[in-house]
Amino acid sequence: MEGSADKPPAEAGGKSKMMIIAVVVVAILVVAAIGAALLMSGGEDEEKVLVVATIDGNPESLDPAVDYETVGGEIIQNVYETLMFYDGASAATLKPMLCTAVPTVANGLITDDGYTYTYNLREGVMFHDGNEMTSEDVFYSFARALRLNDPHGPVWMVGELLIPDYYDYDAGEYLASGEMDPATGVPMDAIYEHIWMKDDYTVQFNLTVAFPGWNYVITFGVGSIISKAFVEANGGMTEDGYTYMFNHMCGTGAFYLEEFVSDTRFVMTKHEDYWQGEANLDKVIIMQVPDPNTRLLMIKSGEADVASIPRTLRATLDTDANIRIIEGLPTFNIDFIGLNQNIKQNATEAPNTNVPADFFTDRNVRLAFAHAMNASLLIETQFNGAGIQPNGAIPKGLFGYDEDIPVYTHDLDLVKSYLENATFVKDNVTTNWLDEGFGLDIFYNTGNTVRQTACEMFKDGLEAANPDKISITVKGVEWATYLELRKGGAMPVLFLGWAPDYADPNNYMQPFYHSAGTYAATTSYVNHTIDALIEEAAAELDPEERATLYSELSMILYEECVHIWTVQATNFHVERVTLEGYTFNPMYSGMYYYPMDK
Repeated sequence: MEGSADKPPAEAGGKSKMMIIAVVVVAILVVAAIGAALLMSGGEDEEKVLVVATIDGNPESLDPAVDYETVGGEIIQNVYETLMFYDGASAATLKPMLCTAVPTVANGLITDDGYTYTYNLREGVMFHDGNEMTSEDVFYSFARALRLNDPHGPVWMVGELLIPDYYDYDAGEYLASGEMDPATGVPMDAIYEHIWMKDDYTVQFNLTVAFPGWNYVITFGVGSIISKAFVEANGGMTEDGYTYMFNHMCGTGAFYLEEFVSDTRFVMTKHEDYWQGEANLDKVIIMQVPDPNTRLLMIKSGEADVASIPRTLRATLDTDANIRIIEGLPTFNIDFIGLNQNIKQNATEAPNTNVPADFFTDRNVRLAFAHAMNASLLIETQFNGAGIQPNGAIPKGLFGYDEDIPVYTHDLDLVKSYLENATFVKDNVTTNWLDEGFGLDIFYNTGNTVRQTACEMFKDGLEAANPDKISITVKGVEWATYLELRKGGAMPVLFLGWAPDYADPNNYMQPFYHSAGTYAATTSYVNHTIDALIEEAAAELDPEERATLYSELSMILYEECVHIWTVQATNFHVERVTLEGYTFNPMYSGMYYYPMDK
């Protein structure tokens, strides 16, 4: 899952008096917006309202069948529910949510061969629209995701385990009438064959692969259960229906979405008929506050209960008795640089780029770029040393990680050498990219100043190889626009982060390296030998053999240099001491608000 909200660093250098005044003015405007939101709902004295100040960034979508990033993921996690969820801080232990028991072989809900999972649903669980959840809603939720089969979304993790020959199916398309074309997407016949409604409160999934992580797969947002009646009343599985669900939600969660104002805020209000009992909080307001100093003022003044504060500003918090910092816990999040092997030239978005579309198909070019990045300096200066440089897609601490895989070192001589070896023919003469030079645009999402700083470091490392002929332009783009450009292949080089969907190495190898994976598709990387090895490793049930397969894959991919890995950071959470119930779990998408109080 794509991450947008990595904690950004401080602005470099001191602030002038005029800048401080500007920050205070912005803070006043933000506080006024919060006050307005509270007044509309009855006043602060009458409600417990949790205010979160975070960086700017709009969601890709609020539809669990589509959204595959952390901004929308946090809202989905709190408005919708899955059959199971993580038990407190554990990334390994699941507890039943919309089902009554987590399936195991021992309790008879998983067959001995590992192919069939049965879920007994809770009775009396009410959606936000007042309808009771039944097996029809569970079936419908998975069916609408599979029918759409968004190639940039999360449904692959369900489809590859549930549907025979899943990767032979294309994305769902619409007829002129707006109806879903029955010849596209995953066909309903295949869905009915593999998801059974045994009765009103029992659902059975019939897998095509005996994958032991299935329970974890459907605990991700793609397994969110939506009210069938709500979707059908608003277009169903048609173009209008999917468009409507872009920013409308109807789940069973502890909160419902009251308001979403693009570029401004989300407001979630407690669901009074929630099956576990009403939340302690009446409202959660998530404010988009681009400036880190404004967020700092908000958390220190008490106008925000939680704020995204860069680690480089922590010294301003250490002496404040009203603020609590929770940090140093390991995450499975990794930041990386994507190198597009089929650049869709876009003179508007990337005006400085003058390389051919297949520039990054040359492995020498990719290796030159890898050695231009100073990941150690990035970790030291922007993360206060609280992180490691990853040696591949699989993060340290997760099964399949091999500490013997090397990392790409920062080495100007290697940058020059690899660019010199990257030869091509120009005007019937063989030349190379070091001598010829090039122009290139590299992108980050605005508001994430960690990635902005990383881009500037990357620019310095590349231009140093030939200052007269290599020109790099750093461009910031708003998050939702950034995701659209990524899907369209318009960005030659992009910085992103990956947060896990489920705690298994396949959740890293498949998206980044399988030709049908999210980022392999983004960067146009196709290697069918690698595809076969990824599928073999995912299906292997023997842990030792599986670990060996992932080690071999990691070494091959290190040599391929498809992506450049920059940092695997620990967590850094800043809250007021009046807040209670926050839990960090590396598998959460942002915060889970139901247990929280103030």
